[in-house]
Amino acid sequence: MTFLADGFRRVDEAVNLEKLESCLSLMERLPDFQTYKKTSYEALVLGPDSKVADLTCGLGFDLPRLKQLVPGGTVTGFDLSDSFVKAAQNHVIDVLGAEDPSITVSQGDIHALRCEPDHFDAARIDRSLQHIPDPGTAIGEMARIVRPGGIVSAAEPDWSSFVIGSDLAGISRHAEDAFRNGFLNPMIGRELIDYFGGHFSITHHSVHPILLKRLADAEIIFDLTVTLQRCVSEKRIPAAEAETFYADLEERDRSHRFFALLNIHVVAGRKR
Repeated sequence: MTFLADGFRRVDEAVNLEKLESCLSLMERLPDFQTYKKTSYEALVLGPDSKVADLTCGLGFDLPRLKQLVPGGTVTGFDLSDSFVKAAQNHVIDVLGAEDPSITVSQGDIHALRCEPDHFDAARIDRSLQHIPDPGTAIGEMARIVRPGGIVSAAEPDWSSFVIGSDLAGISRHAEDAFRNGFLNPMIGRELIDYFGGHFSITHHSVHPILLKRLADAEIIFDLTVTLQRCVSEKRIPAAEAETFYADLEERDRSHRFFALLNIHVVAGRKR
């Protein structure tokens, strides 16, 4: 069984690519995600002719929106996954009705992008440093490809803030810890400000709550059933307690008391 966190680290090897795409598509539709994304765009301070990079662009949802902000400029998406590169290219065509030569998507490793130094006016990354083996190198690469005076932004979760509301707090903590520990960099949200301070003059820092009120949404985004199965297989909790915990979540969902909460940090800085 595979955590979503495992899948996003190795997308082209994922057993269930559709599961990853469903997770990204759901997040794209939720208001709390839309709110922090809007902030991450605004933090770039884009001009109408700006050249902007969207790193680890995934399914490409952000590319047409960024293009609306730079009508005379260019948008370049990068992703390590060949599957996601193709999906992002198709998404741009679906949204715009045709190819747009000012929006391109390329396969590339964020640790070493095939791009000239100082090429872009701005660059952003969204919920991907949590999966990347060396976030410091990745942020340094973002600094390399942006011109002096350009702005870089990142939006990343702080998984230490992850909470599942339950009457069974002890079991909930085991589930939260199990999901949290599936990430390479679970605290990257709170660490962004220090990573950025080594390369940029900080221009923005905000924290955005992601509050899910439906068990079905939490299943897709937080992989709850798989998380509990892993807790049982690793003997963190007995199978009977896992079943009791999930039954509690279902009851809370029926009575409109279910919630799961996570904070996302948005940090931006200007290249010195």
